[in-house]
Amino acid sequence: MGGRRVTTVNGGLLITFEGLERVGKTTQVLRLANWLQGLGLQVVTLREPGGTPLGEALRQVVLKAAGAESPMAEFLIFAAARAELYFSAVRPALQQNGVVIMDRFTDSSLAYQAFGRGTPREMVSAINHWVTEGRRPDLTFWLAGEELEGRGGDRLEDRDDAFFARVAAGYAELARQEPGRWKVIAARQPIDAVAAAVRAAVATRIGIE
Repeated sequence: MGGRRVTTVNGGLLITFEGLERVGKTTQVLRLANWLQGLGLQVVTLREPGGTPLGEALRQVVLKAAGAESPMAEFLIFAAARAELYFSAVRPALQQNGVVIMDRFTDSSLAYQAFGRGTPREMVSAINHWVTEGRRPDLTFWLAGEELEGRGGDRLEDRDDAFFARVAAGYAELARQEPGRWKVIAARQPIDAVAAAVRAAVATRIGIE
């Protein structure tokens, strides 16, 4: 698989990785990016929140600094970072028929802020749609399972087990509703096995044998 060289994906391709903290998303983003670049594709990797000066500043606010006691305020901080990232990085790359690989995107807000913290799901969906001009991921990988390393280090990771159980249930519900977009991969297996499953799904999506 992967012997054929590809130089473009018409309309661009938006791939997202979702899951709890420390399940290997960043590692798999980089593995996939390296493989796709080897096929000749233009690839951009991004993370949420972050990826822009504003997004990185807001990341520090919500994860490291004062944080937000209000679930609504927390979501709106993420939404502001997402709006900036989409406008300045995601949309331009897709318009150039590139591949954008993201460590979290709109589904994280549904799982964490809607299912996890109780922010109205319809409001989260509506604002997500607004700040991304309705652009949804073409393919989403849920690295399912508990953290591979110990939790701790920022305000989100310090929440209790009941919160993370709600988040995981949220991911399961989202995946159930859109099985064509979501690919569920067990996080607790060798890194190479996860990467192989990811490559196989992407190869099918872009037509590589």
